[in-house]
Amino acid sequence: MTRPSKISRLPRQIRDELNRRLDNREQNKRLVQWLNSLPETQSLVAAEFAGQPISPQNLSDWKKSGLRNWQLRQAALEFTQDALPDELETAQLEKMSAKLIRCLQIRYAAVAGSLPPPDGDPDTELRRLAGLSSNLTAMRRGDLSAERLSIEQQRLALEKSRTSQEMEKIFWEWTKRPGIQEKLYPHRDPEKMRREVERMLNRRLLGIRDPGDLPDENADPAILI
Repeated sequence: MTRPSKISRLPRQIRDELNRRLDNREQNKRLVQWLNSLPETQSLVAAEFAGQPISPQNLSDWKKSGLRNWQLRQAALEFTQDALPDELETAQLEKMSAKLIRCLQIRYAAVAGSLPPPDGDPDTELRRLAGLSSNLTAMRRGDLSAERLSIEQQRLALEKSRTSQEMEKIFWEWTKRPGIQEKLYPHRDPEKMRREVERMLNRRLLGIRDPGDLPDENADPAILI
């Protein structure tokens, strides 16, 4: 089992500061001196590394592993914070996901096409084909899952549309009930409305108008047509 390096055993805040300074191309010699001057480093090497200080080789090894991983995380964070909008619609996210999957499939096809021809070792060839088949199955399963999800979303949208139409129909039927009409129009006089409709029909159909029985000023203007 590989023993943890000296730098990897330092506290997180020290490692982060070291990575930032390395990323800014600060001199290795100055960084080694700075690390060994820290009380945390001195306590660590005394307790776990027989008092041996951090060496330039330790720092060089850290740059190949710890610094590289830190830079990858920073790049991912910057992409998430700067390259993407704060809010993306579901359709945009799905489109991005589909493009990433297609890109991966193209890259995988290119790699698969560059595989060496079968050799004389059947076991090696079987392991190679087994790995290829496993990856192809996983990608195809992802395609089928995406298709099922799309179909389910369309089904839910259709059900929602139907439900909305049914609810609207029920609502309008509900408003036609006499008791509901009275609550919706508490000041409506049914007898007055009947008389106004009768006058309108007489005038429009028969040309009869009674000057002494005009509708009041607040009546619906449509009856005067």
